[in-house]
Amino acid sequence: MQQHCMRGYGFRYLPHLSAEHIDAVVTTGREYDSRRYGISDRATAAGRGYHLSQEPPGTRGPQPATALSVPEREVLSGRAPDGRKLTTSVRNKTVPHGGCAGEAERTVHFGAVDEVQQGYDLVARLRREMSERSRSDPRVTAVNKKWSTCMRTAGFSYRDPDAAVDDPRWDLRSAAPSRAEIAVAAADISCKLRTNLLGVNFAVEAEYENAAIGDHSRELDAVRAHRDAEAERLPRLMRRYDRAP
Repeated sequence: MQQHCMRGYGFRYLPHLSAEHIDAVVTTGREYDSRRYGISDRATAAGRGYHLSQEPPGTRGPQPATALSVPEREVLSGRAPDGRKLTTSVRNKTVPHGGCAGEAERTVHFGAVDEVQQGYDLVARLRREMSERSRSDPRVTAVNKKWSTCMRTAGFSYRDPDAAVDDPRWDLRSAAPSRAEIAVAAADISCKLRTNLLGVNFAVEAEYENAAIGDHSRELDAVRAHRDAEAERLPRLMRRYDRAP
């Protein structure tokens, strides 16, 4: 939608955006989310250590927003360089409120942009807060200690699984993990399975999240209703904007 809108002002926005790139970004996001309590798969540990999966060869991302020209940024955001609302037309066309990005949001959210954003902000806040609370829960700290003891038996000294991932010896941006990283990751998985660290973390966090859901049922019901309405509209929008202009 943003591409089509920008095209109306003579700009070729995100020229290298492709289904392959979007799929790679979504896959990486899902993999990152799957590591809420660290890595949990032996095959992943043996092959990639703590590294995320590599993008498929030839996947090319679009240019970053910082590479856009000033006029492009103005049309995309609907704001002048000083942050004020854009009041001048571009190529004899009025720029929509919030620019092309704002127009796309209103189309997807059926005009209820602020309400939808508040709901998503609430979900993100609750998820973050419940995660923080669960991490300091005595049941979680106790299983972390068991995991740490198990790791020491294997010859590695880490306070908890996060410390193993954050070991400064690992260059997680490199193409491949070191043998030392793979060795630690393999021991990490073994100790998680031996102590049931994953199960304890999941159960404790779920307990906190269920309580939060009960406390915010009305707001979360509204979030679900908006999500369901968007899911019904998206197939129609995808057919309309299925190809870049």
